[in-house]
Amino acid sequence: MLSTPAYYRSSSSRASSATVSVVTAMNTEQHAKQAAMAIRGGGTISSIAENEMFRRLLVCALVTLMYEGTIGHILEFVKIVMQTSPSGTTYGQVLRAITADKGIAGLWDGFVPWGVIQSVFKGSVFGVAHHAAKGFLLGCEILPKQLALTMAGGIGGGFQGYVLSPTLLLKTRVMTDPVFREPMSMLRTTYLSLIIGFDVIAKEGISALMKGANVFALKRVFDWATRFYFSDVCARVLLSLSEVDALSSKQKIAADLLGGFFSTVSTLPLDVLVAKTQDAKKAGVKVSALDMFRAELKEKGWAGLRDSYMQGFEARLLHVCFTTVAMKTGAGLMYDLLFE
Repeated sequence: MLSTPAYYRSSSSRASSATVSVVTAMNTEQHAKQAAMAIRGGGTISSIAENEMFRRLLVCALVTLMYEGTIGHILEFVKIVMQTSPSGTTYGQVLRAITADKGIAGLWDGFVPWGVIQSVFKGSVFGVAHHAAKGFLLGCEILPKQLALTMAGGIGGGFQGYVLSPTLLLKTRVMTDPVFREPMSMLRTTYLSLIIGFDVIAKEGISALMKGANVFALKRVFDWATRFYFSDVCARVLLSLSEVDALSSKQKIAADLLGGFFSTVSTLPLDVLVAKTQDAKKAGVKVSALDMFRAELKEKGWAGLRDSYMQGFEARLLHVCFTTVAMKTGAGLMYDLLFE
């Protein structure tokens, strides 16, 4: 018979062996399940869905598509038409011209297919580039946090600018081409919108798709850098005035709206230059943004230039403010809804 110490050592040994056997069996079963999922493709799908970069891409693309499809495209449409119309044009005249023959559906001219493509890429490219830049810059100890966040917004905007330039040009051509103000069905409008891309390449060359791309990318850098900077500053001010440790969603939206306002004022000239450069009336014409600015200044003087550049300001202000809300606060809320 075993002594008492020997008995306990033997029991402990048997318990340990049993535990090891159970763990081994569980691991074997788990590996078998993972292997089965991999064979069916489930493992790959699961790993993609859990990838943070993919989540940011999906969220930003979804938020942008929803925003542009409801109000963003309409505001941008009205803004671009106002910016490329003769001085003195009113919003009432623009809206009547857009909806005269097609009704309210005319407000979505250019959204299919170029606006949809632009919306998806606008959100996804910015979301991925901004997330990667923010992660890298915040890891640099020499950079102040606010500077890192502002630079991340600018970098995301720069990448977005170059990727979106071709679709913005095609969408602007549709918005400013008188042909699309004629009576036609939504299907016909979509078909002609698609064909216009091939026409641009055939008549002006494929490089024409990047017309104004440098100005647009530069504009996007300043757009998103200023939107993030001013929104963050306004958020800190609101937080200092409140008696809470964190802002509510409504307060964040208020900070984004204020940030959007200051961003609009500071980047207005670049925005107008992009719209004028990509105007359908300048199709096939090599345009320099600086030369165009000088020519308009010479023709109209400072007073006339101011009036020209302020045309469409209200529509741009609303578009920028709501875009800032969508991408800063809206994207965060959508992420929490889908993945938290």
